[in-house]
Order: sequence, then structure tokens, then C-alpha cells
Amino acid sequence: MDRLTSVLFFAGFLCFALAFTLSCVYPWAITDARHPEASIPELAKGVTGEFRRLKEEFPVEFAANYRRANEALTERELTGVAADDPRRAKSEEAWQTAYAKALRDGRDIYVAEACWHCHSQFVRPVANETQRFGEVRTAQHYNTALDRPVMWGTRRVGPDLTNEGGLRSNDWHVAHLHDPRSTSPGSVMPAYTWYFHEGWQVRRRIDPVVAEREGLDAARAYPFPGLYETEAAAKSAMDAVGASLPQSLEAEKSRLFVEKAIGPSSEALSLIAYLQWLGTYEPAEEPAR
Repeated sequence: MDRLTSVLFFAGFLCFALAFTLSCVYPWAITDARHPEASIPELAKGVTGEFRRLKEEFPVEFAANYRRANEALTERELTGVAADDPRRAKSEEAWQTAYAKALRDGRDIYVAEACWHCHSQFVRPVANETQRFGEVRTAQHYNTALDRPVMWGTRRVGPDLTNEGGLRSNDWHVAHLHDPRSTSPGSVMPAYTWYFHEGWQVRRRIDPVVAEREGLDAARAYPFPGLYETEAAAKSAMDAVGASLPQSLEAEKSRLFVEKAIGPSSEALSLIAYLQWLGTYEPAEEPAR
């Protein structure tokens, strides 16, 4: 019996050692010299629409986290700017610089928080997985700097995230990080509240006439993008909003006010940028021989 126990022990140890070795060697072996690894600056050339919208949705945090954020112009800011205007090229360069930082930081946060432990990034070509998680990716799709280390996961407590990019809005990801069960009832994912902070936000109360006509609460208010660290900064932003209103909307100024609110930190924006990138990379086709 002792001999059988020893044999089983060593057999189990050898099986574990083999699995551990293969888990290290195989990810390294999936690449080859014929397909150079895509660097983060190369990946950042494909700035997603979701990342561009982060600047409009969370302007304060965006400006605080990304260098040259003021040079990265939104579609609204580029309205009327000629196609050959140097500001367009400068803007795109600034966008790519910010996006590269967001992808790098977001991937690091994803690894540090062990998101890969409960979410895989590997759709298996079996059991109708494509119907649940999207298309199967080839080795070339994983041949990027953002896939080092590979994050195929250890198990699936949550859904596979291989093709997560663009499936949901930025606001959905913000709500999901702050309170997972608000978007996914029954989720066992923890709330990542440390990626949120308190601040002050500009809001506008609903028109009382509209509220009465539609049967709405007259105290309902709508936020303006931007969460400021101090009440004074928020009031300054409120004054700027009021000054920008046309004469026909003069009555709107009286309904502007500031109050405390909670919003995502700059680190949360980077994590969201990384999640919105997943599945968007398409490797260049190999030239015909």
C-alpha cells in the first residue's frame, strides 16, 4: 500500500509539473519570427470610438490622466476644421499617445486585479462557444504586446472577454465596476469601488412646466459631464456652462446647481479603454508569395 501511495504521489506530481511546463512553453511557442509582435504604439493607431467618447463623458478625469489631452480634439471640436488643417494631424497624434497609455495602464490594472482569474480570453472551438462569446481568434490575434502575459484564464466564473470591445457602452462598464449586480443581477463579481472617488458635479433641474406636464418629479436633475475635486471648481464650471447658453435659454441658468457625486477615477478609464479594446485588433494579412 505504501508503494502504491508513493507511485500515485509521484505520478500526480509529474502530471502537475508537465501541465505547469506546458502552460509556460505553449504561449511562448504560438508566435514565430514570420509574424512580428504588434507593439502598443502600433495598436494605439486604431483609436476606438469608445475611447474618444471617454473624453466627452469624463472630461476632468481624462484631462488629468492623459498627457496632451487638450490637443486630442473630439468630433464636435473638429467641426468646421478643414481636412488639411494641421490641427487634425496633431489631434490624431495626441489621441494615439493617450490611447497607448490607456491600453498599457488598463492591461496592467486588469492583471493586478486578477480579472484574468475569473474571465478567460480564449473562445474554444467546441460546445457552441462562438454563439456565447463570439468568433474564435487565431494565434496571430494574440501576437501583441498587450497579450503578454497571455490571459486565457484559469476558469470561467464570469463570461469570456475575448470579443468584449464595443459590445457595451462606457457607462455600462462604469456602472458594472461600481456595482456589478446593477447591470448583471446575480453576479458574484466584487465591486471595484476603490476606482471611484467623490467630487462635485454640475447639474440642471428639469423644467417645472415639463415636469408637471409629463408627471415627473420636479426635483429631477441631469448631470453635466465632469466631476470636480472642489465645490469652487464645480461652481466655476457651472458659471462657464451658464455663460455658454444662448439668450433664448436664459431661464436655464437658474436651474443650474452643484452637488456631491461619485465618478470613476482616471485608472478606471484606462481599465475601460482596455476592455473596449479586446477583440478589436485585426492583424495585417500576410502578403501573397
